[in-house]
Amino acid sequence: MARLSDSIGRKRGILICLLGAFAGYALAAAAIPLRSYPLLVVSRAITGFTAGTQPIAAAAMIDLARSEAESTRNLGLANVGVSGGLVIGPIVGGVFSDPALLGPWASPTLPFVVGGLLCLLALVFIAGSFRDARQALAPLRLSPLEVWRLLARGLERRAVLRVTAVYFPYMLCFMGFYVFAAASLTARFGYGTQAASLAMFLLGTGLALASGLLVEPLNARLAPRALMGWVALLLCGVIAAFVAVPSGPLALALLLPAGALHGIGYPTLLAAYSRSASAEEQGWVMGFSTAVFTLAAAIVSFLGGELTASSPAAPFLFSLVCGGAAVLAALTTWRPQRLPGAASP
Repeated sequence: MARLSDSIGRKRGILICLLGAFAGYALAAAAIPLRSYPLLVVSRAITGFTAGTQPIAAAAMIDLARSEAESTRNLGLANVGVSGGLVIGPIVGGVFSDPALLGPWASPTLPFVVGGLLCLLALVFIAGSFRDARQALAPLRLSPLEVWRLLARGLERRAVLRVTAVYFPYMLCFMGFYVFAAASLTARFGYGTQAASLAMFLLGTGLALASGLLVEPLNARLAPRALMGWVALLLCGVIAAFVAVPSGPLALALLLPAGALHGIGYPTLLAAYSRSASAEEQGWVMGFSTAVFTLAAAIVSFLGGELTASSPAAPFLFSLVCGGAAVLAALTTWRPQRLPGAASP
């Protein structure tokens, strides 16, 4: 979907994704009262297939930038939006499904209805107020093999591979912490859903503040490879402290710096991906980064259960190993090179 936006425009790409998300929420809302598990799976598949809003929005933010520094800042602002969703999403799910808060109005279906309405609101906003900054569009290719060609092109391009060598282990590191942090708080300290919500709030707050305030000045002062080396190293330190501390409140508080570090690292890596592709390929390279992120999330999800069965600390040890690999890659293999016609004047 992100690659398609290079050909049909960012606005149309985002509108298609929002329509798909709305359809997915509507089917999910229907599947629950019908008790149809296949319909629920179909709804998630549709939502996943059209989940290109974030990379397309990132590409649009790059299109709007007039300099490399502004591009990095814009990606940080896009990440602020992601952070807001990270905080508000669990609140929506919890509030609208809790009879203690909404009484008979609450139901497992209502959060999907609210999510669909939010998609419609975003759709109206984009349709009425957003205009594509880039008019030159890439040729449209609608082949079943095009996705594999695009992925293969990313793996063949040295500049993209150098960024991916850092990005992939870094995402494994962060996702390993993010996915299992709430479960660890429950298992170790007996925290319930309110503490898990607070954990996500702290993580999202740190992410939003760092993305909005620290990304641009830090990237102006440090080379991306040095900055990512420090971010990955400090994130490993936060994860190690999270596993070691005996205090529940202190472990909970560590979610804030973890989110802040990711709020610096993620936009920095997206900006590096942007510099590794031409102006006509920004949708593709943002989509490529999302595909790598999704692969990392899938690996963590599949391996995490097995690791947790062996030891509650095992997923975090896995994160530390991956974080160490990211530090090593940042210091040894990542030398992003600007391509002719890359995205920045």
